[in-house]
Amino acid sequence: MIDLPTDELLRRVSIDNRKAFDMFYNIYYKQVFRFAYYLLKDTSACREVVSNVFFSVWRSKASLTKIKSIEAYLYTTTRNEVQRYLHRNNDYKNVSIDEIPIQLEINEDETPERKLINEEIEAFVGQIIDELPEKCRAIFLMNRHEGLKNAEIAERLSISESTVRVQMKIAIEKITSQVKQQFPNLTFITLLCMLLG
Repeated sequence: MIDLPTDELLRRVSIDNRKAFDMFYNIYYKQVFRFAYYLLKDTSACREVVSNVFFSVWRSKASLTKIKSIEAYLYTTTRNEVQRYLHRNNDYKNVSIDEIPIQLEINEDETPERKLINEEIEAFVGQIIDELPEKCRAIFLMNRHEGLKNAEIAERLSISESTVRVQMKIAIEKITSQVKQQFPNLTFITLLCMLLG
């Protein structure tokens, strides 16, 4: 079961194939852990979250073949598990997920070439943001650049919080889609670090 196509791997996991799930786990563990760590900055907390993420995947395995993007699914599942963890641990000191700004993943050993690529991606993201519909762009910038929470944006624009959430979702989906088309080799975790929210 070496180098199985993703669709086939997910199909095998969905029919209760434990070897396929082990392979799935080995492929995606580091990615899930890195994303959880980006949010929590706590290794032991990440281990708990990552364990819950893969347990959730196994529990929902029958529906895996219906998922269009396994990486997006793992991102959403990880984020949800992080939120549950933070709710369970009320004394856990951390920045709210909604307050994390847009930024590329920072690498202390960043090469000049990598820095140039990151700058190119940031410029491209800025261009996409400029082309968003007016309300969508305003909401996205208020959240990401001004650090306003959904409730604050809703109050300022006299709209509902659900409208804010929908517009943020639209903005992130458009940006993600276009960035992945322009930079197909961009790792998913880097893209997520740009667009957490």
